[in-house]
Formats: sequence, structure tokens, C-alpha cells
Amino acid sequence: MLKFAKYFFIVFLITTILPLVIMFLWNNSQMHKVQAIMFKTGMANGIAKLEQNLNNNIIIQEGEIQKKLYFTPKTIQNIKTIKAILNKYSVETVDIDILQPVSFYEKYNETLNTCTFLPLEYTHKSLKICKPLNLQEIRPAGPYNIEIRFDKNIKAASQKNIAIDPMSTQIYDKKAIIFEKIFNLKTNPQNGIFEIKNADNKTISYIYISIAQHRNRIQIDNILTGLFILLIGVISSFVIGIIINRVFVLPIMALSNATNEIKKGNFDFRLQSKNNIELVQNIYKSFNDMAKNLEAKEKLRQSFISNLTHDLRTPLVSQAQSLDLISQKFKEIGLQNEYELAESLAKNNEHLLKMVNLILESYSFDSQKFRLNIEKVDLFELVEECEEKLKPLINEKHIQFLNNIYKGGTTIDGDKFHLTRVFMNILSNAIDNTEANDYIKINAHYDDKNVVITIEDNGNGIAPEDLKFIFDRYYSGKSLERKLGSGFGLSVCQKLINMHHGTITAESEINKFTRFTVTLPQFQNIEVK
Repeated sequence: MLKFAKYFFIVFLITTILPLVIMFLWNNSQMHKVQAIMFKTGMANGIAKLEQNLNNNIIIQEGEIQKKLYFTPKTIQNIKTIKAILNKYSVETVDIDILQPVSFYEKYNETLNTCTFLPLEYTHKSLKICKPLNLQEIRPAGPYNIEIRFDKNIKAASQKNIAIDPMSTQIYDKKAIIFEKIFNLKTNPQNGIFEIKNADNKTISYIYISIAQHRNRIQIDNILTGLFILLIGVISSFVIGIIINRVFVLPIMALSNATNEIKKGNFDFRLQSKNNIELVQNIYKSFNDMAKNLEAKEKLRQSFISNLTHDLRTPLVSQAQSLDLISQKFKEIGLQNEYELAESLAKNNEHLLKMVNLILESYSFDSQKFRLNIEKVDLFELVEECEEKLKPLINEKHIQFLNNIYKGGTTIDGDKFHLTRVFMNILSNAIDNTEANDYIKINAHYDDKNVVITIEDNGNGIAPEDLKFIFDRYYSGKSLERKLGSGFGLSVCQKLINMHHGTITAESEINKFTRFTVTLPQFQNIEVK
């Protein structure tokens, strides 16, 4: 289930989240491009308007001064009278002889002034009339901030030399500052610079013009909108994914799990459905009916085999005793050929009896009444006992038998009798499939709360087409490389190991090695004798 969830998440990410993220990033990049064009156009318009406003400011001031002095009779015009009339201006006389009014900008005490020279009639002097420049009067209409600086190297200016778009102070808030830091917004674009020159055509100051920062709030709103759309897309896709998972995926996973249980021989397994879809309910019902029929047939088959093997066992036991008696009689009277024939019949009878007992034992593990007799088991001693029982076969092939389990220090909770059957089966198979002077070695080590035992030989190996079926009941192998026996032994071994809450696996390479790995818990959650 977790494996499927991983793939589902990857597909979900590729088909839903990734396109939404790409769309959001593309939209954001397009907004940046649009804003860059708007900024470039806005700056060009702002500088043009600023230049126009500066020229108009001089003309307007010159006109206002002439208008105020126009209605004053020339005969009574003097400095005192003019100062009274132009009380908002600074007025002084200068030794400059001009014929027409001249207006210009002048720096005075860190202030930029708008000045006008007016000629005094019948004299060779002029009036110098000045007033501090009001930045709000020359600030271009629109989202512009302007600032007067008298040196390009000065990075800051006093508040009195700044004219700010009144809308920017209301819109540009703390939230915008946070988004600036998160999304690295360009809230301080490069300023446009306009030089102010005096009457001598020398630069006396600079006016910096910039786009008011409330433009970035538009960008922030666009980001918020994009994030909101992305979030809605993610949530809706996730909800759809949950619905698909619940309605279709979970039933399919449950069906897959159920088929695996049937494959293992658990014919009593049934599917329980809470799904309201009629198709899913019909599939579950058909599967349960199939499992029910298989269970009934399996019980019938087990009953037949059990009765058959019981019926076969009794005459085979009697026949074994008779053949043993006959062979001994033939040996006593010196009938060698008849003795050998009787011995051959006895061995065949013994093999048949062994097969019958194995079949009976195999099906006895299917009974719900079967229980293990748990006790402390020393693995070293268990393997030593197996070696002792198999010693004639080991010596016959001169096999090097290596018991590498730590003596006295590797114990588990288990049924010693049935674990001995497991190891005897694996070891006898290993002996049958190894040549003279080969080796069989057994190792064990602790892994967390488990003990891992490996039984390895360097015999002829197991073919790949056999390896994945060797624990199936009745499977005796298709290839000729390795003898797998009757098809009951390893199946019984697996059942016994599973009853101990352990696992058994096999790996092999032809003509190189075969390794069985048995993993058993060190402690069983039941009372140990």
C-alpha cells in the first residue's frame, strides 16, 4: 500500500501540482515583464512631465510677480512697496542691467529657490525676487516620488526635500514589506535623474524621480491571487485523489491482497466491502464465492488424501516388517539374489512409507488444533544433533561440515522437535546435492530482536525457474540441476518457520552455491517452558 501511495503521489505531483506551479511561475514572470515595461514607460513619462513642470513653474512665478506689480503705479514703486506687495518672496536689488525679465533656479542654504530678475526702469539695476521651490507643485501627476539632492554621492536626504505620492503611504504597508523579503520583489527601482541648472548653466542640484512603491502592492496582490489559485488546485486535486483512492484503488489493493492469501492456501479468507459501488460489490461477491468453493474443495481433497494415506500407511508398515523378515531368511539360507531383491523391495517400501508419513505430516499443520511446544533452544546443539544423525551420509561423501554457530550463546524460543525437522530437511537436501569433498556451513548472527541462520553449500545449485517455487506444496522441480525431493519437505519447513513467526528464503547460482536463510525471533510472546 505504501509503495502504491508513493507512485500515486509522484503521478499526482507530475500531472497536477507541477503544471500549477509552472503556471504560477509563468504568470509571475509575465507580470514582471509587464511591470518592467510599465516602469520604463512610466519613468520616461515622469521625466518628461517633470521637465515640463519645472519650466512651467518658472513661467508661472514670473507671471504672478508681473501681475502683482502691474497695477502699482510706477511713480510709487520702490523697494519697500514691492516687498510689501511680494510678501511671500524675498526681494533685493542687484547690480545687473537687463531689458527683459529673466527667471532661473538657484541654490541657497541647502534650499532650491525659483528666482526672477526684473529690470528697474531708469536705473541700471534689477530686482532679484526669489521663493523656495515647492516640490509638490513640480511633482508629476501620477505615482511618482521626487527628491532634491545637491550631491550625487549623498544617499539620503531630509524629509523637506522629498515630495511623495500621497497614495503610496496608504497602500505600502507591513504586509508588502514581508512579501518583499519572501519573493525578493524589486520595490526600489532605479531612479530617474534630472539636473537643475542656474542662470550660468551650471548644475546646482539633482531631482531624483522614482515610481511610487504602491505599484508593488499590485504585484503582491497578483502573487496572493496566484497562490490562492494554486492552493485551490492542490486541495481539489488532493480531494479527487482521496476519492479515487477510496472508491477504486483501495478495493483493487484489497483484491490483490486477497488473491495473495488464496495463493498461500488461506481459502477461508473473505473480502469485506464498505464500498457502495455496485461493480465493486459484485466483484467482491464473486471472489468470496470462488474462495468458498475453493475452501470446500480443499477440505474435500484434504479429507481424501488423509483417508488415503491412513489406509496406505497400515499395509506399508506391515509389509515393511514382512520384507525385513523375508530378507533375513534369504540371507540365512544363502540365497543372495533373493536377499538383494528383498532388500530392494524393503527400501522402496521404506521410501513409500516415508512419503505417506510426510504427506500426513504436511496436512497435519493445516489443522487449527496444531500447536508448538515452545522451549529454550540452543542452536549450536540443535545443529550438532542434526550432524550426528546425518554423519553416515556426510562421511560417505567426505563433506566438510562447518558449524560456525557460537557454542552456548545463541538461543531462541522455539519448538526443538519441529525446528530439528526443518534443519534436517535442509541439510539432507544439501548433502544430496553436493559432490565429494564439498562443504556445508551453518552461520548465525543476531539482527535486532531476531536470529538469522544461514545454511550454505557449494553444490550444483537451484535453477532460476525452480527457485521461486521451491516452497510450494507438490513442487518437485522441473530442471535437472538439483533434486528438490517430493515437493512436501520445503513446504513443511516454511509452514513450521511461519508458525514460529519467522521467515525462510533461498538464493542460489547454478554450480556455485545454494543458501537458505532462516530468520527467527529470539523471543516468542508466549510462556516458555
